[in-house]
Amino acid sequence: MDSTTIAASFDDIAELATEEYNCTNVGKYSKEGNKILAWEVPMTDGSFLITYAGEVKAGIADISTITIDVDNEGKSVTLNAPAVEVLSSSIDPATVKTYDQTFSLVNRLGVDDVTTFLADEESTVKQIAIDGGLLDKAKTRAEELLTSHVESMLTGAGQGDYTVTVVWSE
Repeated sequence: MDSTTIAASFDDIAELATEEYNCTNVGKYSKEGNKILAWEVPMTDGSFLITYAGEVKAGIADISTITIDVDNEGKSVTLNAPAVEVLSSSIDPATVKTYDQTFSLVNRLGVDDVTTFLADEESTVKQIAIDGGLLDKAKTRAEELLTSHVESMLTGAGQGDYTVTVVWSE
């Protein structure tokens, strides 16, 4: 068994998503009313509340960047892996529910307003997931998967007595 054989087993995999954060959240959109000479024109503002479900996935973006060092004398394999990262963050449009809408004929809601708002909410969900330990969990799970994959290959090749270590780039 050598590093080329192990590396070849990863070639068909581009992305390794190892952890997912699912959430339901509430977002509030507010649009200021029109002003004339620093006075706010009544009934020209707008706002709404929405609830939605979203998900954030984390893992290794490009598993082909993992390098493998095999030490046959020391009976060890070292995997040098890139840092885990957020792979995607999305809001399921089918789950979006709108509440407490207030808009006037003068100040209508535009498509750009909704698109920008949902993009901001995706960023918010992403940060909540990161703060909640998503990247740490993804790293732990990726290490488990990589280690077990290489160990099973080594065992199949009659080299089950090798130790496997994952070293992470930061």
